[in-house]
Amino acid sequence: MSSTRHRLFAGATMTAVLTVAACGTGGGSGTSSDVPITQRAIAAVALEQLPDGPSTTEATFTDDEDPQGALGADIRYGGDAETKMQGDLLRVYISPQVAKDPCDDDYLAGCEEREVDGGTLVLSWQEEEPEEDPGYVAVSLQKDDQEISVSWSGDTITGDPREQDLRISVETMEKIAQDGRLGLTTSQATIDEGAALKDWDGGEPDPAAFDRVPSTDESLINSFWSAHGGYGAYSARSSSPLKEDFGPGAVGGRFEAEKNPDQPAQTIDVLASPQGPAWLAADPCDTKRFAGHCVEHRGGRYFAWVPGPAADGGEVWMFGLRDDEVVAIRSSGYTVPEDEEKARIWSDWYFLDSYLDHETFGLETDQEMLDLDLG
Repeated sequence: MSSTRHRLFAGATMTAVLTVAACGTGGGSGTSSDVPITQRAIAAVALEQLPDGPSTTEATFTDDEDPQGALGADIRYGGDAETKMQGDLLRVYISPQVAKDPCDDDYLAGCEEREVDGGTLVLSWQEEEPEEDPGYVAVSLQKDDQEISVSWSGDTITGDPREQDLRISVETMEKIAQDGRLGLTTSQATIDEGAALKDWDGGEPDPAAFDRVPSTDESLINSFWSAHGGYGAYSARSSSPLKEDFGPGAVGGRFEAEKNPDQPAQTIDVLASPQGPAWLAADPCDTKRFAGHCVEHRGGRYFAWVPGPAADGGEVWMFGLRDDEVVAIRSSGYTVPEDEEKARIWSDWYFLDSYLDHETFGLETDQEMLDLDLG
């Protein structure tokens, strides 16, 4: 899938990390310099070519899946805050990662490349899927060290967008993409233009949000809650007393989960440690307490359960054995069924199976997991 299409349909899942990169060059007005560009500056340059009256102008929301240093601006038309209608989207996105073979995408209805001053200009589009998707148009300027993409999703695309009367024309998008002020770096004058924008809705990310830092008891709980969602049903956050079993360097949190249609009310412990507890065998399914009630899954993941009432030791453990650490989740506080499938459902295994590999669940996590206030 091309990076342009990914950027358009990633929607609100993007966060930016500002870093100093190579100077941007290309056609259009203005000169480039060595000042890292901002989302506001990107918006200011684009708005010079766009219709008046956007409903929102804000930073493109990116995350750690974006190339480091990528950032952008989202300019919407026809949105309504009261009805929560976002409106049609014009996105300008600048990335240090240049898409290879941008026209090699089966999802595209059309794609053309041509050489221009400063790089290769790519026009691509996808036509409407009736009652599902209106389609989109994208223009990107590919340089040696960066790519400047301009995408429009709003009009219904029924064929070659150059032959349609679009609110944002292909010609306008090409002018924006080739504006010499746009790049990973720009001039101070362009930065000042962005700072002077009167209608800016913000959304700039914390550049340190995805720095890797040591986990804490609280961050492990935040990781679980943010990955799972529905954390209004969780309460009573605390440090896990099970850390002691896991030995030096262990971190762990505990919280309570309310009953829901699929799972009973329960206590959940989330733990990460350089080593497993002494009672856990090298192969968790060889552990005596799990005799006959343990299943190994690919990637070093294990599901193990002890049937019976909580007072008699009924519990479910889910382990992830990694090269240099062990992560574990314990579900307890209810009568654990003998039946394997029921035990999986009640302990939420079908979510936790993949969560055991989550990058924010371990001895290290992202800075934003420490900063979240979900309590």
